[in-house]
Amino acid sequence: MWADYDTAYREALRDESFLAWREAGARQKAANIARVCRRIPVSSVLEIGCGTGAVLRELGSMNFAKRYAATDISEAAIDFAQQSCGLLLSEVFVGPAGSLPFPENSFSVAILSHVIEHLDNPISAVRAAARVAEYVVIEVPTERVLSNLIRTEVLGKPFASAAGAGHVQFWSANSIARFLEQDCGQEILSRHRDLLSREIEFHGKKGIGLAKPLCKEALKNLLPGWAYARFLTTHSTFLCHRRARQARSGIATAMRPEQEES
Repeated sequence: MWADYDTAYREALRDESFLAWREAGARQKAANIARVCRRIPVSSVLEIGCGTGAVLRELGSMNFAKRYAATDISEAAIDFAQQSCGLLLSEVFVGPAGSLPFPENSFSVAILSHVIEHLDNPISAVRAAARVAEYVVIEVPTERVLSNLIRTEVLGKPFASAAGAGHVQFWSANSIARFLEQDCGQEILSRHRDLLSREIEFHGKKGIGLAKPLCKEALKNLLPGWAYARFLTTHSTFLCHRRARQARSGIATAMRPEQEES
């Protein structure tokens, strides 16, 4: 479905269940973004790969910033985001995540929330975001976990998100951190592990479909967070800053105690 994103969005935007799912997910994503950014000043935000604009609307309701902008590779998504966000959006751009038409340091924060796992060249997207913003927030699903190892290596099946969501990159909590630091030249200032809320886990589930989220909720109550995250997919959110600028500003030293994994 997600090989052609503009066509996929034009179809998905007519589906009320898809829009409701995006709204439910946006509430948790916005909370994660606000959490990792709590110690930095934020006046302007660019969301790269904004989709329906649901995350920006949530951030706007939280008074997260004063200025909001959005980009997406899908013209249909940008049109929908403009309509749904209204006056909240000051600028929009249709184009790839790795090619942004903004001058250096145009924004306080650039957001890549559940975007880079869809990209063949995620490095260019992170570097482009770091060029146009002082800070970058990246959130990805951490799918290289024990349950998916059994699925892919033992049962010989692909990741469910490959066909279902168009994912082409798959990370563990450690490998995404190494990717950001070593491949993208970022310093991780703060991080958060999201085990996924009940609202997201149970969204749209009925009948036999309730078995999986019920099992997950039981495991969340039985296992410590770090153990659960090694067995099942969770989300990891990072606040980053380009290493070269950090060294000059001294921000890394000030921010490092705020790193978290919970």
